Amino acid sequence: MKNKVYSLIAEGILFCGSGILLLSYSLMSYAKSFNKAWSQSPYLFPALVGAALIGLSLWIIGQGVLEMKRTAVQAADGVAAGKADGGNAGNGAGSHKKLAAVLSVLLLCVLYYVVLGEVSIPRVTIGILSFSITISIFEVATIVFLIAMMAFMGVRKVPVLILVPVCTSLFLSIAFRTCLHVMLP
Repeated sequence: MKNKVYSLIAEGILFCGSGILLLSYSLMSYAKSFNKAWSQSPYLFPALVGAALIGLSLWIIGQGVLEMKRTAVQAADGVAAGKADGGNAGNGAGSHKKLAAVLSVLLLCVLYYVVLGEVSIPRVTIGILSFSITISIFEVATIVFLIAMMAFMGVRKVPVLILVPVCTSLFLSIAFRTCLHVMLP
């Protein structure tokens, strides 16, 4: 149980650090940008994600602290005295597996971000009557990223692995570029 508590706290700290980095990047980039209206700024969404990540990570840390208090109370009451030697042998490997999974997800997110910023492909615009869809690096990178994340999370049905990322990417592209007139990478 101790390993679970410490892994919750460690994951919370890791996500909180990621959220602080994302929020600070967004605020610094916004301060340097030419557009001073938050409603039209491309840095609004990363700022919101960073703030949400900080809040959720603090909640995870709080869950770890509460669990730590519960185990301390159980140990003081003697309830956990009989279980002290029983099930802690295999928890170390599970904790390392969880941490490796968290780090690989963060690595995938960083890789996605780097690809969006550094890779450039020609934009292709497809027009259907008066409705146009522009396909750029955002759509391609988002589809690949979502397929990788869904496969990592255990989705194995091929139609789901293809349709969900393609539809999500097209929906975001149409919603932001066409309807909201917000620039995407």
